[in-house]
Amino acid sequence: MTREHLSRGRIFRCGLAAVVLMVFLLAAGCSRSAAVEPGKEEVKRSYTKGQLMTIAATERNRYQNIYTSQIWAVEDKAGGGNFEDRLTGQIRQFFMELGTMNLLADENGIELTSQEKDSIKRLSEQYYGLLSKADRDYIGADQEEVYELYCEYYRADKLVTELTQDQNLEISDAEAKVIEVLPISVRDRQTAEEVLAQAQAEGADFSAIAKKYSTGGGVAVQMERNQNQSELEKAAFALEQDEISGIVEENGAFYILKCTNAYDQAATAARKKKLAQEKKNNAFQKIYAPFADSHVVVFDEKMWSEIHFEGGEGSTTTNFFELYHSYFPK
Repeated sequence: MTREHLSRGRIFRCGLAAVVLMVFLLAAGCSRSAAVEPGKEEVKRSYTKGQLMTIAATERNRYQNIYTSQIWAVEDKAGGGNFEDRLTGQIRQFFMELGTMNLLADENGIELTSQEKDSIKRLSEQYYGLLSKADRDYIGADQEEVYELYCEYYRADKLVTELTQDQNLEISDAEAKVIEVLPISVRDRQTAEEVLAQAQAEGADFSAIAKKYSTGGGVAVQMERNQNQSELEKAAFALEQDEISGIVEENGAFYILKCTNAYDQAATAARKKKLAQEKKNNAFQKIYAPFADSHVVVFDEKMWSEIHFEGGEGSTTTNFFELYHSYFPK
């Protein structure tokens, strides 16, 4: 799971991507409707006002910290309404997907062990203990409600792991490889040939040449290995450490590349982890989607009116998901 709640340019697209589980929840949930279609099994569930407001307060405060209170005036040009409407809808979708995943856990007999419950109990005690009086007044949840919410969240997380444990989720270093290159980009071939001759001269300072001639400012960039590589990417990944390429033409520009890091170990490791999680999510989606299509979790519509963002002056809590990941790191 990675920390991303409602960011990455996804504010009005598909929210609550606080963690990898939430990335999956909302990726699956963006296209789902709350309407129950004929032939589908309807399963009723409910969450308390305190549980709804625990998530609402987390997201409200996090957004206000980043964008200030002006975020509430932002209009959703694509979907209509304002940020409050969209965030309410995303929180609602989050709980619908959380409920569906716990229903799937029921179907697969996935339960929490005594040890897991004890860990979640300690987590809930710590979370609740860190809440200020203003936080508690705004959220209105007691410690037991927090514990039950964390249990559902953990169980959904456990569901993903157990249903994908037999899948091949390995990502090789070659697949995830990230390199760093220093590009020189110019607008015509004649200039490119002159610059290449300078760069290939003995003792040439490629960085200084790049700063002098490159339209890109002579700044090194990271490049990731992909299945469908452009000619520029192919040329970059063919280079050895400190090797300089020939002239590569792409989109009307002419490039000369120097490989400044043929294997960025830290960036490759991070990308490898990200790609493995995406592969895991895709594997789980193949199991989850048919179940979600035939099982619809429904709630009393009055429940959603409990979500509100006004008031709560002095409430600053933002760590519901972060604290979870400090207890259960991936």
